[in-house]
Amino acid sequence: MVPYERSRSSKLLRTLHPSSLCSRLELDIRSFSIMLKGALPPAIVIAINQSDAIADITLTIGYISALISVLSQGLLPRAKFMKIMLFNLLATCVSASLCCLAVFCAVKARQNSTPVDASEGVKDGYNSDSCAVSAIWLIFMIWGANTLRAWKPMELQDPMVAFSIFSCVTITRGGTFITVDEGLSFITRLLKGFMLGFAIATGVSLFILPITSRGHVSQDIRGYVSQIDAVLQAQLSFVKRSSTSGVWTGDQGLLERTRTAQSGISGNGGTEPNGESSLDSKRQKLGAAIGKLNALHGKLQSDLFYSKDEFAWGKLSAGDLTKIGDLLRSVMLPLSGMAMLPDILDMTVNGERTRGNSIGSVDDSEEDNVKRSEIRKVVETLEERLGSCTDLMRSGLQYVLVTLNLVKRRQLEKQLKARNNNSSVHDEESKGGILDPLQEDFTSQFEQALYRYHAQRKELPEALAYLEAFSSPEKHDGNSTKSTSEMLADPDVRQEFFLIVYMDHLQHDLLHATLDLIKFADIKVSDGTMKRSRLIFPKQGSIWNWMTSSFTKQPPRRQSTISDLSTYQDPTPEPFPDSETLPPSNVFEKASSILRQISRLIRSEKSMFGFRVAAAAFCVGIVAYLYQTQEFFIRQRGIWAMIVIVIGMSPTSGQTMFGFVARIAATVVSLALSLIVWYIVDGRTPGVIVFLYLANVFEYYFYLKTPQYFGAAMIAIVTLNVIVGYELQVRKLGLETATSNGQPYYPIYLFGPYKLATVAIGCGISFFWVVFPYPITAKSRLRKMLGRGLFVLAEFYSAMHATVEVWLGEVDTTGTAENSTIAIQEGNRSHEKLAKHRQTLFKEEMALLNALHAHSHFTAFEPPIGGKFPKQTYDALISETQRMLTAMALMAHTTQKLSIQHPKHQNQQHQRNETPWSTHLAHIAQTSPTFNSHAPTSLLCHLSASLTNAQPLPPFLAAGVSFPLAREIKKIDGELLSIRYIEDAGFSAFVALEVLRSIVGVSLQELLSNVRRLVGEITFDFGEDVDGDQERGRLMSLADRD
Repeated sequence: MVPYERSRSSKLLRTLHPSSLCSRLELDIRSFSIMLKGALPPAIVIAINQSDAIADITLTIGYISALISVLSQGLLPRAKFMKIMLFNLLATCVSASLCCLAVFCAVKARQNSTPVDASEGVKDGYNSDSCAVSAIWLIFMIWGANTLRAWKPMELQDPMVAFSIFSCVTITRGGTFITVDEGLSFITRLLKGFMLGFAIATGVSLFILPITSRGHVSQDIRGYVSQIDAVLQAQLSFVKRSSTSGVWTGDQGLLERTRTAQSGISGNGGTEPNGESSLDSKRQKLGAAIGKLNALHGKLQSDLFYSKDEFAWGKLSAGDLTKIGDLLRSVMLPLSGMAMLPDILDMTVNGERTRGNSIGSVDDSEEDNVKRSEIRKVVETLEERLGSCTDLMRSGLQYVLVTLNLVKRRQLEKQLKARNNNSSVHDEESKGGILDPLQEDFTSQFEQALYRYHAQRKELPEALAYLEAFSSPEKHDGNSTKSTSEMLADPDVRQEFFLIVYMDHLQHDLLHATLDLIKFADIKVSDGTMKRSRLIFPKQGSIWNWMTSSFTKQPPRRQSTISDLSTYQDPTPEPFPDSETLPPSNVFEKASSILRQISRLIRSEKSMFGFRVAAAAFCVGIVAYLYQTQEFFIRQRGIWAMIVIVIGMSPTSGQTMFGFVARIAATVVSLALSLIVWYIVDGRTPGVIVFLYLANVFEYYFYLKTPQYFGAAMIAIVTLNVIVGYELQVRKLGLETATSNGQPYYPIYLFGPYKLATVAIGCGISFFWVVFPYPITAKSRLRKMLGRGLFVLAEFYSAMHATVEVWLGEVDTTGTAENSTIAIQEGNRSHEKLAKHRQTLFKEEMALLNALHAHSHFTAFEPPIGGKFPKQTYDALISETQRMLTAMALMAHTTQKLSIQHPKHQNQQHQRNETPWSTHLAHIAQTSPTFNSHAPTSLLCHLSASLTNAQPLPPFLAAGVSFPLAREIKKIDGELLSIRYIEDAGFSAFVALEVLRSIVGVSLQELLSNVRRLVGEITFDFGEDVDGDQERGRLMSLADRD
């Protein structure tokens, strides 16, 4: 027992060791510093309220200043913070102005309804007219603010929260003001309290450990490079495991049986426990790695948007950072394509199941063994080249980081020593031939290594010769039981051949993208950019664009307020004809158009959300306007329930239910912390402030590290500071002054539970008004948003297809281009315009996908009224949409790269003797009816319309076949698909495009199948039993609900 006890104690000590705890909590020095900074504003506000000078200004609303300092979010990067703070100030001042008008109207209503000879008790008592006027103003202001909040949530969320809090606090007291001066005095004091909170948050944000978007960009780039290496390592690990699993050969077990076999091996004495060596585990790690890289890319783009508008001291300009972001995107796209390898293998396996001609389906076991060994050699070749690519990429990206001063040279030396087993970084033997990023002539060495890597392509025709089933049948074993025609028609072998060339092409794209980054870094050194730091100003007009961007286009960013949901803003409606109204033709029709705009605004979803928030807030606020309950509202602090409603109400029931549970739990934690903070020092003010600061540091950990609980963390921080701030305020002002506003004093052990009750009441009312009079569910929002996502995807596919057409038009030298649509549109298209349009659509689709994932998450919290929600089907649709977007973006990227690299002098005399491979491809593609049909665009539009309107699909929709253009080339000239063309950039690009096009086709088929399950399909087959069709439709709908 003693050794066992010692082992347990030693394990516990290791777990509780600070370094181990920090690793588990993902807590480093930078994160801890940010937590310390975030806890400062409320602590400073509460501390300075102990001064007579400040306490005489704020009086009974001092703790509201602490609340505002938290909601100001001083941890945002400087550009974001200043932009939101500007809108905060404008919103607060506008709210104060409107409250002055509301108080004036309420006081005048009191004066007009009170007789001149009335007693003092009547003049100073309850007045129904004054309360009614105040109630109208409250409803109008809450509705207007939250309509704007729903219209532009990215930038107006926090300002409208401040607007609503100011309005609620003031107007609920509007019915009690006897004179205008009394109301204006209260508004002035409240405005000063708000300004105090804003000022403290601004000072902390700008002067204490300032956080800039440029700093975030630098951190994003370092994380980006690290994650690229993680993706490549995961890819290499998957390829290694797949080489021995039989997935490439389509063996009888296929992928599922491989998973079972590998898990069984691991569970019966395998070297790695818990099935970690299984192919499924490698696939999951690869998916997680590329998902994290995509998230980093989104964050980088968001931070780059704000970095352009910052005044900064540094070396790289905003344009340089933007260029780095573009170059990193050129790295990410090929990586995303390579990470789809497991999905492509699944696509191949599924094809083998239906065709029944995979390895293992024939009787000749000797032929099976030969094919397995041949394909295993192919995979080993891929593994070797992928390993070389990984080493080159790592060294190149490390060189970029150290050259651009994003990583210190000493830090990189430590990393290299650790990698080389603590040997000298300049020991060539210990590095095994890996390039040293610290050498002076690294760029030339990298180019030489890249040339050697390209030269190895010449060896691939010999290594892959046996995969040319339809182009070089003579290279196969003469004892094969298959005839030549069977081998030419073997789709399994053709897909594997395409897949190997596809991976090789993407690796070349990766290395070229890395070389572009290296050359960019060298240019920055040669032009003197990296010699010294300088003051960097935003470009002319940038500040104006920064100001107006809130009302035009905005990048996705993290929510800046209590809401947990990644919001997506609907784009401006496209100017399609109005089916109910002709264009206005006279002055009356043009002038009356404003009435239609008003009607459209009132019935919009944004306006309905504003009405729901106003109704929910008024459910509590009405208590302040009734004779029997007005005093109760003031004494029991009903205003806090209203504040919880206006800052925490969410547009969908699933999100509100999630927030209801999370916020109550967070309030309970804050209640416990407040009691600890107060009683651990026996209520002594200096000790309370110190421990309040430490408690804030603790809660800011969840604010920083758990973005999914962002709203609950904010509620927790606000609750903690309000409870402790109120108790210290009463001690400072004295009991008589503290209760002069009509609110009795409660000790902390009573005030804390009161706060918990108000949070629960506010969350409960919020949930009620989300589901009443009819529920706004995450399910319906998910369906409509997914329909919009498919429509944007159709636009993106059309733009991508146009990019491919432009490329084909450039390389076509046969003189037949006039027969295609390219000749008609050649003068109007350009790569620059197409690239800009694709980038806009890509950003919109990425924002939609983020919102779709968030809405899908919140559907789990909605009650299954009438049946379960088909979450798995919707998740499959989202996944297929993501896969298609990646494939389309990579197709456009591939053709754009070829257009840049493609020489304009291909028509010269010395090349006319032999037509280039790309010219043959262009001629065949432009005369192909399949290529020019645009059927995927039409199908995506059909799917979008059916999902958006919840209408059944039209009949006879089809997604097409895989490798369509390759099949046509095989019929025309099979020799064009010979492996000997692999050194031709056009050939490898065509193979990559065909694989990606097949991914799009398979994903389209999955989309069609899943949408058909959700909305059904119209049928005109009247020959069959109608009752049977209805029964099948009913059973299908029930299955979808399960």
